[in-house]
Amino acid sequence: MKKLLSTAMLAGTVLMSANAFAADLTVGVSWSNFQEERWKTDEAAIKAALEAAGAEYISADAQSSPSKQLSDIESLIARGANALIVLAQDSSSIGPAVTKATNEGIPVVGYDRLIEDASA
Repeated sequence: MKKLLSTAMLAGTVLMSANAFAADLTVGVSWSNFQEERWKTDEAAIKAALEAAGAEYISADAQSSPSKQLSDIESLIARGANALIVLAQDSSSIGPAVTKATNEGIPVVGYDRLIEDASA
């Protein structure tokens, strides 16, 4: 329950900072894997918070593959995500995508696992 509350608070924080343009906000979530029930519960909370604010939710499941997660994050950026929440499978593998996002002015929030990148 504590993690669910944290997830909702995280989504709320992203939305509060972007409330003025929430209708134009697309949040991309990169899941390391989607096999655990916990992530499905967290996804429901994130989707509900984004929907309530009028923002769009897009996501990708890396299926426990660091290389797939790298391409997933690049794909989320290409699909128009202007904010990213990343549950990293391997933080060093996704570094290039995190750098690309921050260079494009896209905020990146590391969720549940540390992303060892100063820009995230």
